[in-house]
Amino acid sequence: MRPPHRRVSRILLFDEQDALLLLLTASPSLATPVVRWLTPGGGVEDHESHHEGAVRELFEETGLVVHDLGAPVWTMSGQSHFADGTSQTTYTEFFVTRTRRFLPVRDNWMDNEHVDISDIRWWSLDELETTTEPFAPLDLTSIIRSQLSP
Repeated sequence: MRPPHRRVSRILLFDEQDALLLLLTASPSLATPVVRWLTPGGGVEDHESHHEGAVRELFEETGLVVHDLGAPVWTMSGQSHFADGTSQTTYTEFFVTRTRRFLPVRDNWMDNEHVDISDIRWWSLDELETTTEPFAPLDLTSIIRSQLSP
């Protein structure tokens, strides 16, 4: 059973050249299925803070271990409508961390992630601003710019 509200944590993971790691995901359970590039992250467990959920999700989706992501840099609220007729509100907090570029591992993915995630790649801001491929949130490039500004 899907809860009526979902807390989400996402991570803006930059490498040493300011490229951002994104995952190509499919959401077939939505009323209007969507394929898009997303930052690492996902649902926060009931017993977790957003920060704890972000640390866990980053490890699960990439293999990268971090301990402190600092305070969230951006938040958003939304609503999802599913093919089964249910809806869910969401509240998302975004965190930022930097690392040397690495090849993410899939060792800790949940079964559905092996189905829903079809690609992982590092994107430069220029590539994101010129691509025709969908990514979310729609204002991701503005969020990135705000984190790269001196």
